[in-house]
Amino acid sequence: MGTNKECIEHLKSRLGVVHAGLQRMEEAINRLSSIVIVNQENPTQENPNHDNYHQEGDNGGRQIISSKTARLEFPRFSGDDPTVWFNHVEQFFEYQGTAEHQKVPMASYHLEGEANQWWQWLRKTLPKEGQVILWERFQEELWARFGPSGCEDFDEALSRIKQLGTLRDYQREFEKLGNKVSGWTQKALVGTFMGGLKAEISDGIRMFKPKSLKEAINLARMRDE
Repeated sequence: MGTNKECIEHLKSRLGVVHAGLQRMEEAINRLSSIVIVNQENPTQENPNHDNYHQEGDNGGRQIISSKTARLEFPRFSGDDPTVWFNHVEQFFEYQGTAEHQKVPMASYHLEGEANQWWQWLRKTLPKEGQVILWERFQEELWARFGPSGCEDFDEALSRIKQLGTLRDYQREFEKLGNKVSGWTQKALVGTFMGGLKAEISDGIRMFKPKSLKEAINLARMRDE
């Protein structure tokens, strides 16, 4: 066993090592604290791997806008009335910013059953005739094959529409026919809609003289409640 002096010297040496370790820990803690403070002061610091982009606001601040768009499901078509399908497809193309040359491949991929059989025949026939199938031609061909017959006059059907059931059913049928016509002014649409309503509804809202179809529908709903 060493003398008391040797023991004291040994303890001093050990304490020196411990003190040096504590200093290193303190320095590391200070560095981490500095990093946290910087991140708190700059929460919108750009990160190339982040999925958001930044847009300058009117007041010079930075507005974070997500670059990820909502995922929309492309509508499928199997051969029924293409009116609604075309409406949904056009909305999809507009929202997603679909390029013109991608429209036919994307739409034809989502054809099913009878519609898909028709497409397989069309894509073999037209190219042999030297015709390129662009989106406008695709619409014309599909509409000619699956659309309503030419003898149906949607303008006349809309002008003669009458409310026989609920207001909701009447509005649904009115909008369905309205999507198939063109050239109608707001005044004509309002007059036709009002004229087709049941008397107990139209008589109660005619005094307000609605200027738009939206206004006429809202008034009819309030009267029907």
